[in-house]
Amino acid sequence: MHTAALALILAAPVFSDKVDAKPTVARGLKWLSEQQKDDGSWVGRANSAPAVTTAYAGLALLMEGSTPGNGKYAPHLRKALEWVEKGATENGSLAGPNATESTRPNAPHAAVLLFVACAYDVDDDGPRRTRLAKLLAGGVRFAQGTQSARGGWGTIGTRDDSLIVEQMLHALAATRKAGIEVPTELTDKAVQFLVKATSPTGGVYRDGPTDDGFGGGAGRAHLTAGAAAALAVHDGARPTAFRLWLTHLQAYPIAEWPQRPNATAIGLNLHLARLTYALGENGHVLADRGAKSADLLTWSAYRIAVFKSLRDTQGEDGSWVETVPGPTYGTAAALIILQLENDCLPAFSR
Repeated sequence: MHTAALALILAAPVFSDKVDAKPTVARGLKWLSEQQKDDGSWVGRANSAPAVTTAYAGLALLMEGSTPGNGKYAPHLRKALEWVEKGATENGSLAGPNATESTRPNAPHAAVLLFVACAYDVDDDGPRRTRLAKLLAGGVRFAQGTQSARGGWGTIGTRDDSLIVEQMLHALAATRKAGIEVPTELTDKAVQFLVKATSPTGGVYRDGPTDDGFGGGAGRAHLTAGAAAALAVHDGARPTAFRLWLTHLQAYPIAEWPQRPNATAIGLNLHLARLTYALGENGHVLADRGAKSADLLTWSAYRIAVFKSLRDTQGEDGSWVETVPGPTYGTAAALIILQLENDCLPAFSR
C-alpha cells in the first residue's frame, strides 16, 4: 500500500458512537452568552471568580469560531476584552479587580492570559490588536516577576502549585504561538518544575518535591493530565517525564461527565480532552512505543466515553451544573471540550 494512503488510514479516527455535539453546543452557547453581565464579565456563584469565569466563557465563544471582530458572539467577546483591559494593572496582572482574585493573582492571571492570547491570535482589528499585544507583553512580565526560584507559581505567599504551573505554561505557550515574545527560560523552568514534581510512578504532585523527597504517594490524576496537556501543545522538547505521565494516566479509565462535578472533576475531564485531542489516534504510541495498546490515550476513546454523558447531563436551559465556582464555569468548560474538533484556536490545536 502507498505510504501516504497508509498514513491516512492510521490517522483516521474510528468512532463507534459519534454523538452529534452541534445541538448540545448551540443550546449551551445560547445560555452562556445570556449570562454575560453588562460590564462584559461572567461570574460564578455570589459574583465570585469573575476573571477565571470570564476567561473560560470567552474561550468557549472563541472556539465556536467567533472572533472579537466577526461572528455571532463578536459583541460578547469585545465586551469581555474591554472588561479585561479595564482590570489590568500596571505590573501586568490580568487577575482583575475582584478582591479574592487580585490578592491571589497567579491562577486567574494565567486563565485570562490564555483567553487574551487566543483572542489576539484570531483578531484582525489593528488598534485592538495593538492594545491586546500590550496586555500580553505585560502579562508575560508579570509571570516572570512571580515565578519562583524553583520555576513554579503558586498562590502568593504560599508554596508553588503544580496546577497553577500547568495553567501558566499553557497560557505562555499560547502567547508565544500568537507571536508575542516569551523568554524560553521562563517556560523551560516551568517544564522542569513539573518534571521534578513527578513521582517515581509517573504521577504529578500538587506542591512538587520537598527537600526530603515526595513522602510517598503516586501523585494526582488531574495534575498529571494537566501537565501532559500543557506539554502536548508546548513548542519545546518533551522531557522523558511526558511518557511517564501518559503511562500513569493509562491506569485511570476515562470517566463520564458527572451529574454534579466539582472543579477537580472538571479539570481532569478538560485536561484529558485537551491531551487526547492533541495526541489524536497515534500520538500516544509515537510518544511511547511500549505503551499497552488496549489502554492507549486517544481522542476517539475520550469522545466515546464522555460526549454522550455531556449531552445527557445538560440542563433544559442549556447549562451544566457545577459546584464551584458555579454553572457558568462548568458550562464553559463543557463547551470547550465539545468544540475542540472545531480547531479554531492554535492554543488548542494538534
